[in-house]
Amino acid sequence: MNTTTPNLTFVTFMARKVVIFGSIGLVTLLVGRMVLTTAVAWWKAMNPPPPPPPTVGFGILPSLQFPEQDDEDKPLTYTLETANGTTPYFSDRAKVFLVKHNAPNLLADGNAKQLASTYGYVFEPNKLPGNIYRWTKSSPLESTLEYNIISQHLRLTTDYLAHPELLTNPDLPTAFDAVQRVKDFLRKGDLLGADMATASGEVSYLKALGDEVGPAVSPSDADYIQVDLNRTPIDLQYRMFTPNGFEGIVTAILTGSLKDQNSILHLVTGYHPIDYTFVHTYPLRSSNDAWKLLKAGEGYIASPAENENAVIREVYLGYYDTPDKQDYLQPIYVFHNPEDGFLGYVPALDPEYTQAEQ
Repeated sequence: MNTTTPNLTFVTFMARKVVIFGSIGLVTLLVGRMVLTTAVAWWKAMNPPPPPPPTVGFGILPSLQFPEQDDEDKPLTYTLETANGTTPYFSDRAKVFLVKHNAPNLLADGNAKQLASTYGYVFEPNKLPGNIYRWTKSSPLESTLEYNIISQHLRLTTDYLAHPELLTNPDLPTAFDAVQRVKDFLRKGDLLGADMATASGEVSYLKALGDEVGPAVSPSDADYIQVDLNRTPIDLQYRMFTPNGFEGIVTAILTGSLKDQNSILHLVTGYHPIDYTFVHTYPLRSSNDAWKLLKAGEGYIASPAENENAVIREVYLGYYDTPDKQDYLQPIYVFHNPEDGFLGYVPALDPEYTQAEQ
């Protein structure tokens, strides 16, 4: 009987072949999978799926209402002189937020008087048209406090320009201390919104010019310091602009000759709370279309040019914030020349999604 039985050498040889070819197959499989995964990732990166369309969840929005201005206040011509000679590309969409407004309530009268008392105004107010209460006091300066019991906007004024003694020791607070002093003042009356509490604030320096004030040549030459507070920029990128340009939705003037709360000589608030959880995205018109509208005289001029030709050095996207009642916080294109201070706005939303201006 003739049989074939594999010997130990043959078995070992075949086992080695299986291990070698198995290892090669496993490595090939792993490398192939890695190459395939990389290729798929590269393809997706080079060919991303289109984003979902803007939500436009608020429906057709009211058009932005800028303050009225005469055409004679606008430049006759415009010249674009940005770094690359064109308007930049931003995005095809931007966020729109719901602005909250207070409703009349039975506690408004008591709340207003309580707020005034925290600032040292303890007498009965005069009640003016437009839901405004007014208080006065004479120390340390003649001052007036006006408060709108519906909008909760506050206006503090003093006769500081009639007191030249304030200029004898203008030891102005630092920029940081001035901003904090204004925030503390607002916080005391529960008027500091959370989106302003974290904002850095901006300061400028003022010089007394008789019965008015103007920009100081330098901080060392200043008699007063001005603080402007705006909300924290949207997405930490898109800042707020008011009808008066870079002036804040809260603006204040401080002296170094009085201390603490008394150092605030003038303060105006125009803040409306915003519900940042109630947000939708809307299509934008292009910045080039906005530029054409500005040239056609359809923009709002927050700060005029020095001559009849406005030269535009910078174009960016921002948001329009106003003391007036508006139901939504909407984006604007901003045209700026930092050299002469020109500042112009054009609504940024695609006009298909906003009501025609009346």
